[in-house]
Amino acid sequence: MKCRKWKRALGMLLAAVLICASLVGCSKSGAGGNGDDSKGESGNEDQAMGRFLEEELSTEGKFDYIHDMRGMEDGSVRLVVSSGVSNAVWELLDGGKTLDKVYDFPEEMWASANGNISCAALSPDGQIVCAFEEYEADSSHTVLSLIDAEGKANKIPFELPELEKDLAEEFEETSNRVEDLQFPVDDWIMVQDRNGIVYQLNTADGSVKYKYEIGSLLMPFEMFAMGDTLIVQSWEQMLLYDMKTGEQKKAEETLSDRGSKDGNYTGMDTLDGGESVYCLSKGGLYHYKFGGSVMEQLIDGNMNSLGTPDFYPMAMTMLDEQNLLVASSGVSGTGELIIYKYVYSADAPAKPDKELKMYSLYENEVIRDAINRFRKEHSELYVNYQVALSQDNGMTVSDVLKTLTTEIMAGNGPDVLLLDGMPVQTYIEKGVLKDLSPLLKDAGGSYFENIINAYQDKQGRLCAVPSRFLIPMIQAGSKYYTPGEDFNDFMEREDIMANMRPANVVAKFWYTCGAAWQKEDGTLDEAKVTEFLVKLKTGYGEYDSSIEDYEQEGINNLLYLAEGDYELLNGNWNTSFGLCGHRDFGFEEAINERLGDGCVDLMPGQAEHVFFPYMVLGISSKSSQTEAAEEFVKYLLRSDAAQGIFTYQSGFPVEKESFCRAIDGHEYEENENDITSHLHNGDAVQYTQAPTPQEEITKMTELVESLTTPALQDDVIKEVVVEQGVKVLKGQLSPEEGAAAIMQKVNIYLAE
Repeated sequence: MKCRKWKRALGMLLAAVLICASLVGCSKSGAGGNGDDSKGESGNEDQAMGRFLEEELSTEGKFDYIHDMRGMEDGSVRLVVSSGVSNAVWELLDGGKTLDKVYDFPEEMWASANGNISCAALSPDGQIVCAFEEYEADSSHTVLSLIDAEGKANKIPFELPELEKDLAEEFEETSNRVEDLQFPVDDWIMVQDRNGIVYQLNTADGSVKYKYEIGSLLMPFEMFAMGDTLIVQSWEQMLLYDMKTGEQKKAEETLSDRGSKDGNYTGMDTLDGGESVYCLSKGGLYHYKFGGSVMEQLIDGNMNSLGTPDFYPMAMTMLDEQNLLVASSGVSGTGELIIYKYVYSADAPAKPDKELKMYSLYENEVIRDAINRFRKEHSELYVNYQVALSQDNGMTVSDVLKTLTTEIMAGNGPDVLLLDGMPVQTYIEKGVLKDLSPLLKDAGGSYFENIINAYQDKQGRLCAVPSRFLIPMIQAGSKYYTPGEDFNDFMEREDIMANMRPANVVAKFWYTCGAAWQKEDGTLDEAKVTEFLVKLKTGYGEYDSSIEDYEQEGINNLLYLAEGDYELLNGNWNTSFGLCGHRDFGFEEAINERLGDGCVDLMPGQAEHVFFPYMVLGISSKSSQTEAAEEFVKYLLRSDAAQGIFTYQSGFPVEKESFCRAIDGHEYEENENDITSHLHNGDAVQYTQAPTPQEEITKMTELVESLTTPALQDDVIKEVVVEQGVKVLKGQLSPEEGAAAIMQKVNIYLAE
C-alpha cells in the first residue's frame, strides 16, 4: 500500500544531545561580533549538491480529511477524502496544480446518524476498500465495501468476531471494529481489528487467506503492507510477516532501530514491489533495502515541515524516486489541510550555505515550528536547533550548565540562545549576551513593555528578551480562595491542597515565591526560604502516601493551570493553580459556575504581580552570524510571524495584537461549538466555544499590564527547592532543615 491512514499521534522526535556546541560569550557593551558571515558558509567549490525541496499544495478547503493517497499509472494522484458528511475521490493533476473530483461515494456511505466511514485505502489500480461503521442502539457494526474505479460499491462478505472481554472493558464498548486498512495488491486487503488481529482477505469473496494474531504482543500497533511483507510496528518493537506464506520473517534490526531513534514511522511506501521501503518519520524520509544494514536518509526532517512537532501525516505516496507527497493537517493547530510536495533538486546544495546555531535546555515546539516557517523566508540559511536535555540522556540541568560554562569561557557556542531554565542574570552580568534593544525597534510590534523589559539593566540595555510569558494563576470557589488573598491567609485555609502531589505544589509556588528570595548579591535569603517552607507545610497538611507522585524529571510538563480543570470538576481538588498560557473562556466559565462562586485570579505568593518570562531569547556577542541571528530573533517577535503561533502550551505572545488574537476566540466566529464534557462521577459539563467577550479581553489585558515581577529563571535552584520541599511536605524534614539543605546546595552551585 502506498499510503496509510494516520490514526495516532506518534512519538516526538527524540531530542539530540549536542552539548559541545553550546553557549557563547557575552558583552555588557552590547557590541556584536565582527559580523563575518564567512564562518558557516561552505566556501568550497566541491560543496555537496542535491536536496529535496518542499512545496505546499493547497486543497482549497474542498475537503477536511484524506484517508489515502496514491499515484496512478496515468500520472494522476488519487485521494480518498471526507468533507463534512460526504466522502469522495479526487485527483491531483499537472503536478498538483489542478484538483478535480472524480466521483462521490454512494449516498448511503456518507456520514449520518447511522454511521460513518472510519478508514479507507486505495489499490494500485484505483479500487477502494472502506470500513463503514453502522451505529446501533448500544453498539456498532462494521461493513466492508469495495468500490471500483468508476465508483460502484459492493459489500465484502466478512464479519468481524466479537470484541474480547478484557478489551471491551478497556474501551468501555462492546463492539469490535476496523482499526486500519491496507490495499497492497488488487486482489487482497489487510484488515486490522481491535482484538489485535490482522486479516488477509480476498476482495472477491471475503475469505481469509491468513490471520496474523498480533494481539497483546504489540498492542497498540500500526501496520504497513509493502509488497509481500507485512510490517507491524509498536512502541517496543517491529515484527515482519511474509504475506505469501503467513509466516513471521526474520527481524530487520536496521529498520526497527532507525524507527526507534526518531519515534515510530508515520508512513511507508515502496516503488519496487517491496524489495525496499521508503519510511517517513520525524527524522525525515529514509530508504531501506530489506536484508541490508544501511538506512539512507533522503530528506532531513530538521530542514522542512517533516520534523515539526505537530506535523502528523494522514497519508503519503512516493510518485517516483524524486517526488514525494505527504498530506497533513498543517502545523500549529491551524487545522488547515495541506499536501506537501517534496521534489529532488540536483542544483540545490545538500545543506544551505549558512548555518545558524540555536541552543536550548529543553525541547520547544514553538521554536521548531518557527524555524520551519523562518526557513521558508530564508532558504539560504540552515537553522541548527540543538537541545541539551531529553528524557533519555540522563543529564541534569546542573550537568549541562557546567559544560556550558566551560564553553562560555572558551568563547564557543551557538548564535541564538533560548535561555529558559538558565541563570539569565548571571549570563547578563558576565557580559556574554548582545544588547537587543536596537533590534526591538526594528521588529515593528507593540509590546507589553513590562514583560519585554523584564531583563533591562540600569543603562537601558536588553541582553535577554522574553518572546512569550506565562501567568501564575489560581481557580477556586470562595470557600478556598478570595480574590486578592495574600500568601499567608491562603496557606491558613484547611484542605486547600488536599490530594495534590507534593512535587507539583512546591514547583508551582516556586514561581510566585522564588523571586522574593534573591538578594542583590544573587544569593538567597534563608529567612524567606524558611518562611516559604513553613507556610507551604501549613497549607499542605499531612501527607497522604496513597497519592501518586510524579518523578521530578517530568515535572516541567505538569505545572500548568489547565492540569487541574478536571480535578476541580470531579471534586478531587479544592483549588487549582499553576502557570496559565492559554485561555478557553467558555470552559473557564463553566468551571466557575460548577464551583458555584468560582473565580480565576493571580496566584498568591511571597512576591506580588508575578509573571514567568518564557521563551527568553539572547544572542551571543561572539556570534559569527550576527545578522542572521538578529533576523531570526526579530522573526520570533514579529506579529505577522512567530508571535502568531498558538499552541496549548505556547504561552502568551508578548506582542499586544498577537496576545489579543490568542485569547479572543476568533476561531469560533463562524462556527460556535456546543461542548459536553463527561466526568468520572457520571455528571456532564456543558459549555459553548465562542468568541471571548470584549470586556473579558480588556480585563485580561489590564491584568497583564499590572504584572511587575519576573519569576526567577534558574532551574538548578528550582530542582534543589523541589527536592527539599517535597521532603518537607512528606514530613521527612522540618521546614528549617529543608531551608538549610537548600541554602547549602545553592551556595555551592552559586560559588562554582
